[in-house]
Amino acid sequence: MGALEIKLEIFDKLKNIEDLSLLENIRNLLKNADTSGVYQFEEHELDMLREGEEDIKYGRTISQEDLDKEDLEWLSK
Repeated sequence: MGALEIKLEIFDKLKNIEDLSLLENIRNLLKNADTSGVYQFEEHELDMLREGEEDIKYGRTISQEDLDKEDLEWLSK
């Protein structure tokens, strides 16, 4: 069975589904499918990136060495 036949079969089944929860799950599955080769960030991910850039801009950073020390202290508790 080729891609076109599979797509048509899926489309035929989708037309008859009334279960909203199932449709939302299918939508989420398809939304996460990588069709363009380009990752699309979620809004919360973009917010985290913006916060990180702002931290760098204002010098709110920590060296890897200091971070490793903090990790060791935290793990020893």
